[in-house]
Amino acid sequence: MSDVIDIKETALAKHITSLQQNLWYASIMVLLAVIGLGMLLYEFSPWARSEVVLVTIKLDLLIAYIFLVDFFVGLLFNQRYSRADYWRKNWLDFISSIPVTSDMARALRILRALRALRVISTALDIWFASKRYRTLKRERQ
Repeated sequence: MSDVIDIKETALAKHITSLQQNLWYASIMVLLAVIGLGMLLYEFSPWARSEVVLVTIKLDLLIAYIFLVDFFVGLLFNQRYSRADYWRKNWLDFISSIPVTSDMARALRILRALRALRVISTALDIWFASKRYRTLKRERQ
């Protein structure tokens, strides 16, 4: 019988779980979401230049890929939730991080704004949890 290693029980999984709950990590994700939202607003503005829009589309795709990788890394390695719970909690992140490239589907890019709201919500959850932890730690001393 072969030994099967559960990837959710490895040191890497523990590290990824703690990283995804880190305030700095959440801050970087919020920054990426805000940048993506800003590029989206510029893209639909009346003064947008076509050559700049081409660059923003490529940057937006890069940001979308970062969020997509983050979603799947969390799905595979997160120790805090089961995979089904992770899907239930983060399905909107998955949908909003799907790269959209065709001109006809560009209207769906408004989903990026939903991603920004979701990431900001997660960052606030982490911030309040760390604040609560520091308060409890101070009370015990």
